Amino acid sequence: MRNKLLTLFLLFTIVFLYGCAGKVLTYDQQLLSEADSLFRSGNYEYAKVKYSRIRDAHPETEAAKSAQYFLGYINVYYDNPFANWEAALREFKMFSTLYPQDNRIGEVSSWIRILVVMQSFKKEYQGTSLKLEQFKNKETKETDSKNLLRKLNIDVITESLKKCYDDRDSLVKKSKDLENVIIDLERKCQQAGK
Repeated sequence: MRNKLLTLFLLFTIVFLYGCAGKVLTYDQQLLSEADSLFRSGNYEYAKVKYSRIRDAHPETEAAKSAQYFLGYINVYYDNPFANWEAALREFKMFSTLYPQDNRIGEVSSWIRILVVMQSFKKEYQGTSLKLEQFKNKETKETDSKNLLRKLNIDVITESLKKCYDDRDSLVKKSKDLENVIIDLERKCQQAGK
């Protein structure tokens, strides 16, 4: 009985000492770990809240840099049903302003360019949709030839809209491909660092 207690005590001591000898995390690092865990589990809105707290508490820390980056990234993440390209653009621009020397600045600049292009497509689509609605709602007493001309214009606009959609879908696919490359690079960097 005494040997069993002594063995258990030694085992507990070894486990306790090994656990204490592990890496000590700062409060910001612990919050970042929690936010990352929320992000990986698909709880995007709560992850954004945690990332914001980290960024706002101590903006000069490495944890705040990562939090700022992920505030942009979470808003373009393909699996996030609440993704918001305008918010992502705002967060990535803030990152590039606050941390221009960070090693992720090239990636952030790429995201900014992609998001600016997406905004221009959105504006063009809205303008074309408005024109199409104006054509549909306009009641005229034109001749058959004028009606035919209008139909041709609507067909041209419709084709233009289809092209915009195709271009947008192509950019979305490219952004997903870029995201997968980034994830693979992060995994390789993590593996190389171990």
